[in-house]
Amino acid sequence: MYNDMAIFLEIVDANSLIRAAKNLKISQATVSRRLKALEQELEVPLIIRNTRGLEVTTEGMMLYHELKKQQVSLMRTVDELRQVQSSAVGRIRVALPVVLSYDIITPYLAEFVQNHPEIELEICYHNREIDILREHFDIAIVNYVPRQQTVKMRRLYSIDTALYCSPKYIERYGEPKNIESLNIDHLCVGHINFDMTTNRMVYVKHDIDGDSVHRNRGRFFTNNALHNKQIALSGHAIAGGWDELFMEELQSGELIRLFPEYTFGTISFYLLKLTEYDNVAVKAFLEFLESCFARVNKQKPTL
Repeated sequence: MYNDMAIFLEIVDANSLIRAAKNLKISQATVSRRLKALEQELEVPLIIRNTRGLEVTTEGMMLYHELKKQQVSLMRTVDELRQVQSSAVGRIRVALPVVLSYDIITPYLAEFVQNHPEIELEICYHNREIDILREHFDIAIVNYVPRQQTVKMRRLYSIDTALYCSPKYIERYGEPKNIESLNIDHLCVGHINFDMTTNRMVYVKHDIDGDSVHRNRGRFFTNNALHNKQIALSGHAIAGGWDELFMEELQSGELIRLFPEYTFGTISFYLLKLTEYDNVAVKAFLEFLESCFARVNKQKPTL
């Protein structure tokens, strides 16, 4: 029906079946057949042919004016889309992980918006599984491999996690002697996965001893390393995180990294988007993200 409506518009604009057929590069018979099919579909006459030429009926004029309004609106949208493709204009909707973006991305977002006055930026912070298609995100950063097969994915950043506590904790409860003692003599905060299941298996890496797997028999679990920092600062528990996140407290002596020769698993973050083809605004934000992580790599902490 949509093609038939386009033919009807051309007939009225050209005021001739012959000229409409020529403009559309189809036969006059096809134009006549499609006009008749449209009239049968709508069950009203649209154009009457007489000795003076073509006469558009009242119903035909109603349809013509409505289609013209939609045509103008559609062309305006097409022009806007072309503008978006050629310049950094439009809305970008982005999903960012709460903790990773806190120090690495968020401090620089306002500057990005100031530098791109034609971009409208929507940031949604998350700590869950993201459905990038259903939730209408242009870009998402997540710490899991997505189930959606149509999503374009690449690894963006990886972090080795470690264990931290405050000097007050050691004064109160003593310093852990080895990895095994964490389950026996100490309160060590475990991790809750993005799907809200507790992660009981801990993958431990050591430069000399190699890799090993330990079962976490603890009774305290969270799903947010930023809050783990506050738990560690309380002086009543050992909590996990990474050096970049806890840097200020490590440098001030408020926190201590336990077993510095060990890491307790690696968190990988992935960049997700729906298509390989990005408009200029999305490309600008992707370049911004690259600059954020390049800045982190240049500023690796030294304790």
